[in-house]
Amino acid sequence: PEVELPVELVSRKGRFHLVPVVFIVGNSNTGKTLLIERLVGVLKESNYRIAVIKHAPHGYEPDVQGKDTWRYCRAGVDEVVVVGPESLTHHSFYRQEPALPDIIKRIENDVDLVIVEGFKKQAGPKIEVLRKGYTTQRLNLGSDLIAVVSDCPSEEKEEKVPSFTPDEVERLADFLVRRFSLK
Repeated sequence: PEVELPVELVSRKGRFHLVPVVFIVGNSNTGKTLLIERLVGVLKESNYRIAVIKHAPHGYEPDVQGKDTWRYCRAGVDEVVVVGPESLTHHSFYRQEPALPDIIKRIENDVDLVIVEGFKKQAGPKIEVLRKGYTTQRLNLGSDLIAVVSDCPSEEKEEKVPSFTPDEVERLADFLVRRFSLK
């Protein structure tokens, strides 16, 4: 379920709480994940700390079947944390999907930017990804639309917001750094 954010949590630049958030949205198979992967790489080169929140509206398996953490999940734990030498994975289980602002609140002190894949009905600044042959209908994003990434040259010319090709990831990263005043 999509939740309308309280006005006091959103600034003119689309910031929730303490950390800026940008949504990457579009139809299936338009290249959202690849774009985010490449964008994270470029931003990490400039030493930004990035979090990605992936919306999985149909659910997902938290681990590989048969592994210890999968077994704990099946046993009914509320939280499971896996710690290794260089990483930590934390799975929380809820009766209903938590609200995006609550998720952001859990990570906002550790990152410079949160990139959200999905949650297209949630209020906030969005980049729409278009791909020839996969985008059948544009999303109605209104004033939330801040940029478009498209492999369709005709779409680029019609945009009222900045437009990028999928290969212009460095330019898109610069746009986000300026837009959200990342330091």
